[in-house]
Amino acid sequence: MFSYKDLLKETQLFCQRGIETGIVGESELKQQIPYIFVGKKNGNYMIVQGAIHAREHLTALVVVCLAKYLVKNAELNINGGIYFVPMVNPDGVRLCQEGVGFINDKQRKSNLLAINGGADFSLWKANADGVDLNVNFDAKWGEGAQNEFFKSSANYVGKEPFSAAESRALAEFTERIKPCVTLSYHLKGEEIYWEFGQTSHRRYRDKRYAQAIAKYTGYAVKEPQNSVGGYKDWCIEKFKIPSFTIEVGNDKFSHPFPYDQLGVIVEQNKDLPRKLLNSIIKDKNELHSVGIDDQLFV
Repeated sequence: MFSYKDLLKETQLFCQRGIETGIVGESELKQQIPYIFVGKKNGNYMIVQGAIHAREHLTALVVVCLAKYLVKNAELNINGGIYFVPMVNPDGVRLCQEGVGFINDKQRKSNLLAINGGADFSLWKANADGVDLNVNFDAKWGEGAQNEFFKSSANYVGKEPFSAAESRALAEFTERIKPCVTLSYHLKGEEIYWEFGQTSHRRYRDKRYAQAIAKYTGYAVKEPQNSVGGYKDWCIEKFKIPSFTIEVGNDKFSHPFPYDQLGVIVEQNKDLPRKLLNSIIKDKNELHSVGIDDQLFV
């Protein structure tokens, strides 16, 4: 499994190669949330994030591999810069992989064991406070069909929007970076989600990009099912930018998701961030859309 310690080691290796790394913020347990930056500092930025759900820790390694691909293939042109945030939820990932043993607070340990109903946290999605980070953003917060209003392994919306340290840190980082597009990697289903109430040209634009992503990855474009409060949703509503949730991994596999599928997933997505960012910048510079066609990701 790809652990938080593994991520810190990988981040250090990027740094040693002269690649910019930094910190998005801190988790509830004061663990740093690293980023890796690849590309140009020209104001045209993308955020690619993973492992906002603890049990989906394979996506953290996927995001690291996508950053490595661009570093290894430095001849590929990036018309902007990409901030890779592999593990938004380090506390949750550690809890999922290690159980409560790494937590010092006895009361927190006891509460988590009670919430989870036992010591096996392998299917845990939330952070170390029982908040599902991907329903804690201020985008129709608390109105989702599966939202819960008590601490849980999944779906608890928190006391209020951005009540969790991790969602708050990612939101503040996003406001500083001002991306023109975001990608959020989740597991599982090989599906693409793009919609959150866009109308008119924005709806056409974002669906067009979703269809291009589908063509590149082989995944299916899906409509949301009363899902709100996510990072994608907040980015679409607040910044009016294209923002996508990509569910990687074939649905025939169950959680914990098998790591031997990493190669397949990376191959399906390896150059997606660069191609998507370049296409969005090109469209923005040309101030028009040419329609959905095979040339979008050239």
